[in-house]
Amino acid sequence: MRCVVSGTRRLNFSKEIIMKPVLGALSVVLLGSLSGCGYIYGEDGYFRDRGSDYQAAQIKPRMEVPDGIESKPIGDLLPVPGQVTGNQEFDEFEMPRPQAMLVSAEASEFSLQQDDARRWVHAQRSPADTWPLVRQFWNDYQIGIASESASLGEVETDWLAFDVQADNPLVRRISPALGEGRSEEDEHRFRMRVEPGVQSGSSEIFILHTHRSQGGNRDEWPENSDNLNLERAVLAELESYLSQSRADGSTSLVASQEGLIAQRATLDEDGAGNAVLNIQSDFNRTWAAVGDALGQADILVTDLDRSSGVYYVDLDQTASSQQEKPGFFGRLFGRDEDEEVTARPLQVRLTQVSNGVQVTVERSIETAAEGDEAQALLTRIRDNLN
Repeated sequence: MRCVVSGTRRLNFSKEIIMKPVLGALSVVLLGSLSGCGYIYGEDGYFRDRGSDYQAAQIKPRMEVPDGIESKPIGDLLPVPGQVTGNQEFDEFEMPRPQAMLVSAEASEFSLQQDDARRWVHAQRSPADTWPLVRQFWNDYQIGIASESASLGEVETDWLAFDVQADNPLVRRISPALGEGRSEEDEHRFRMRVEPGVQSGSSEIFILHTHRSQGGNRDEWPENSDNLNLERAVLAELESYLSQSRADGSTSLVASQEGLIAQRATLDEDGAGNAVLNIQSDFNRTWAAVGDALGQADILVTDLDRSSGVYYVDLDQTASSQQEKPGFFGRLFGRDEDEEVTARPLQVRLTQVSNGVQVTVERSIETAAEGDEAQALLTRIRDNLN
């Protein structure tokens, strides 16, 4: 019986030893839950935010060095503004927006930016000034627009079939980004959005890509681009286009309606007797107007180089006939053996001059086109302006 009593006492004693720390821990948790996080993270907590403590700093008298000891004067590294006093109350500190950056004449207003998998074109212009330029980008590259909203800064293109529209300038430039193993028979479309930038007076341009099989019914937009390579290729083409447009100033929607370009276009001759179409307008509007005139005249544009101001055209074919040409295998196996290809490539070159833009026709940069041929082509362009 003694042994049993003694064993029971030892058992009760060990239980008390175990339960005391457990009860203490539960008490701490209970007190913490009752007082909330303010005891630890609140204004009076141990881990409170000390980011604004400097605003309540007090100005102390300058330290005086005793006589007989040399001192080296040191300026205040972190001076406190004079209007700050120790008993002044302060509101919550708000971080101001960065000031607009000053862009020198040599610096580019437009640049391609990347943050991990996120890419965009940064513009040192407000969204209102950037919108007309990026909208004109799709016109110059002859891409159809399904919907647009200037208030939202958003453009959605039509579906593009790369195999059917292989001669489109933009499709030809970005199609290599599809990569190997991807079907060229899919349809693609892009959504462009212009948003205000972090810096005041700047904007950011984003591209979103989606695709579907030809004739499919997919209309929803993905959260991220289906093909990041195509997104990057369109952004790179857009950045190059905008950089070339910078020297000519921004194009506003109001200014684009000021007079018809056709009323300011005259067909003349230069000193060597070559035909020249003189247009009194800026390069941006003239480039777009000439591109539209070539399309209205059903002239096939095989390529374009906006940085050089050149449209490459083929007078032996028409733009409408190219839309009805057979597919890849039809062109591969359906060509007649006696068929001869006699292409006459020409260059329609736009050159900025002091009072406008000169449009000329050349065989190459060093060789002018034949007089009658250049005269006839420039006449077709002039008659189809606007």
